[in-house]
Amino acid sequence: MAYRYGPVVVGVDGSAQSMGALRWAADEASRCTRMLQVVTVLPEGSSAAGAGTAARAAVEAQRWRVGVATVAETRRGAPADVLRELAGQARLVVVGGRGTGPDDGRPMGSTSAALGARADAPVLIVHEAQRWAGPDAALPHSAPVVTGFDDSDSARRALRLAFEEAARRGVRLVIVKAWPHPDLWRPGEGRCTDLSAEESVVHDALREAAAPWHEEFPLVEVEVRSEPGEAVHALTVASQWAGLMVIGTRCPADRAQPGRPSVARRVLWHAACPVLIAHGPARAPAWRVAPAAA
Repeated sequence: MAYRYGPVVVGVDGSAQSMGALRWAADEASRCTRMLQVVTVLPEGSSAAGAGTAARAAVEAQRWRVGVATVAETRRGAPADVLRELAGQARLVVVGGRGTGPDDGRPMGSTSAALGARADAPVLIVHEAQRWAGPDAALPHSAPVVTGFDDSDSARRALRLAFEEAARRGVRLVIVKAWPHPDLWRPGEGRCTDLSAEESVVHDALREAAAPWHEEFPLVEVEVRSEPGEAVHALTVASQWAGLMVIGTRCPADRAQPGRPSVARRVLWHAACPVLIAHGPARAPAWRVAPAAA
């Protein structure tokens, strides 16, 4: 029940990216009426120079979202390990795409990448979060929530969370399915095949998958889209106009464990908007665990 009733946890390290992530975390805590837990993690054996970072950030969060109950905490250890531990009792964990670590040109630092791979709560990774670090920066409150769907267990988790987020924000939900088809038009070809009938089948399948959640959230406007080509490209393009992208990741409890590189992981690295990851159970169910050899 921690997912429903736990706090919103945000990791801050004093960087502009972490302050932008703090803006998103405060907004989430205000929207779902949860406590905001601001956490700074210092390396073991380091000086106490950064001990006041969380307290200062908590004060800023209360200025931005008056009325949100906020607590500040400083811990020692590895940031990813500490935030994973806190995720066990959290509704949401929020981090910036990068922190104060060395900039190696990659869009995510080691902490956000580790939390994107595994946590016991949904994780919001705010790419280029410094865009929202200033007190006058406006968060994208009207842009749609976007999620991809491929009928996998992870996509169904993401669809549920995407409906919840769209309902809380009062925005449209766009469900995207990439559609690789051998008869799609390619540059240089003289003609293309009419795929409208096949496209209608894809749209009907998306509406059927969304129907149970649409009954629970009837006020959410739902749009289904079938995009030609590869899933990573389709979702990355959608992230250019989305306010929030919701994706699911594989977990040991999933029925199928595909061997190819995770689409979610690649989308997470290239998305232009903040990405909310719908993590699943951390352990496989008992019936999936192979018995020990005699």
